[in-house]
Amino acid sequence: MASGSDSDGTETDAPTTTEGTDGATGTTDAPTSTTGTPAGCNTLTVDPPEAMIIIDNGVHAPVQLNALCDGQPVTATWSADASYIASIDEKGLVEAGGQYGGQLIVEALHGNKTAAATVNVFLKVDLVPPEITEADKQILDGATLPDTAVMSYPYDGTVFPKGLQPAELMWHGSTAGDKYLVRYSGQFVDAKIYALAEPPSRHAITKPLWVQISESSSGLPLNLDVHRMPAGQGQAFVLADDTWTIASEPLIGSVYYWANSLGRVLRINPGADAPEDFLLAGGQDGCSTCHSASADGTRLIIGGDINVSTWDLVNNTPVFSTANVGVPVRNWAMSAISPDGTVVIENGEMNLPGPPGGQAGMWDAATGAKLMGTGIDDLVLNMPAFSSDARKIAYVDHGTLSLMALDYDAATRTAANPVKLVDPGGDPALNGIIFPSVTPDGRYVIYHRGAYPAMLDTRNGTSDMFLASIEQPGVEVRLAAGNGDSYPFYAGDRDRHWNYEPTFAPRSSGGYHWAVFTSRRTFGNKLEGDKNSVKQLWLVAIDENPQPGVDPSHPAFWLHGQDVNTLNMRGFWVHKNDDPGG
Repeated sequence: MASGSDSDGTETDAPTTTEGTDGATGTTDAPTSTTGTPAGCNTLTVDPPEAMIIIDNGVHAPVQLNALCDGQPVTATWSADASYIASIDEKGLVEAGGQYGGQLIVEALHGNKTAAATVNVFLKVDLVPPEITEADKQILDGATLPDTAVMSYPYDGTVFPKGLQPAELMWHGSTAGDKYLVRYSGQFVDAKIYALAEPPSRHAITKPLWVQISESSSGLPLNLDVHRMPAGQGQAFVLADDTWTIASEPLIGSVYYWANSLGRVLRINPGADAPEDFLLAGGQDGCSTCHSASADGTRLIIGGDINVSTWDLVNNTPVFSTANVGVPVRNWAMSAISPDGTVVIENGEMNLPGPPGGQAGMWDAATGAKLMGTGIDDLVLNMPAFSSDARKIAYVDHGTLSLMALDYDAATRTAANPVKLVDPGGDPALNGIIFPSVTPDGRYVIYHRGAYPAMLDTRNGTSDMFLASIEQPGVEVRLAAGNGDSYPFYAGDRDRHWNYEPTFAPRSSGGYHWAVFTSRRTFGNKLEGDKNSVKQLWLVAIDENPQPGVDPSHPAFWLHGQDVNTLNMRGFWVHKNDDPGG
């Protein structure tokens, strides 16, 4: 269960359900009743029809609601949604939980009449260290002029899911002794944190406080303001005036990725502070970059310079080794694996670093046996990928290099009806399409484009992400916001066109599809080197129902929990195996 905090950091249980009204999410109180007999009631109302509870640094007063029948007080049965925000007793007294802001919808029942009222709960938090005086607070609060310092992470306009660690704010251009106001504000929350942040300047709130803020902003915009008072100046400046969106649901699952520096596949579980080196005891004996993971989190395909090809993620044990059947060691490099982990389709792209195999057809992931009568027995697919609902296979045609899609029947393990989605095109800087991945609803394909074949290797070719429609072949859109095409990066053009290998999470949440991708962009003031020294995993939110002709992506954010000292790539988000053995 997730946890929250009051203003002094005390942890409390946070909600675990995600249905609500106007951003308020939570469970439902069982109705409470009082005695009373309906007596010719024409109109039932609640007085007041709208009320406000302010939680001011943990202190709050209840609100009394009254049921009125034709203007006269009556007894009623009271019920309310979002009980983690506030609750109502049998007399109509509403008491805030004390941890979260949001909106509570209250209903009164008298006889066969019902009436509703709204109680808005507003969360206020003020954290002031002893180094910040009252005079400092007034100066910081009153900042209006733009700062010469520059916010370098995270980006304005980012959509964050709930459940992850809070983003660490980073900026350039500060000096020693500067004082700051970091403020998170929205419809139901206002958290003001006064702080110091010595260069290289960074600031992160605690996870319990972030849970309070994000739950209070569920499905709503959240404003971030950062004000800086340079040491000795007596004047403060606006360093950041950004707006984020907090999705109404969390991401669930684990990301499996390759850490180049270690030569192994690692796993990041939701909200973790560090990756899990779960294959360390498995005896990997070489490169395993060419991996893929099943959407249900049961199987990992390892296609590098090692013999083991299929790994049981539930029990953390090898299932199948190519050495057992005498086939080439790298036969399943960058292959597609079905959502249930039973079927493998080889990758046919021969220009990728290392020989990736390239045989036609489907294979049994547990035995290595080739499956026959699949509909693609003689078809070589470049960079194939299953949709997580097991209805589609996206791939690049081996001969034409066009983006394609197939219908897939999981029950019969057959594919049919190839459809061309997008041609490679005549632009030599974008004529390569690679690493497709399908949205959970099977409607869209994400991929990266660049100059073919340089863009097959993230060390040599620049690349950016695009989205194509399966339902409307020929329609594609550049994911400009996710790529950062026009974003005012602190590093400028150095951070553009280094976006590769996007893979959708197998479940959409909060109105967004989520994709993890590899990028060589800088990361705040933690990773500022050239492209050869920076390679990390980033996440991007993409609107679940894109509007025609509109970029559905949002600025990306760094996947918390990675080791910034390793070069990380090729992430796969799986959803069922959240805490596998091993």
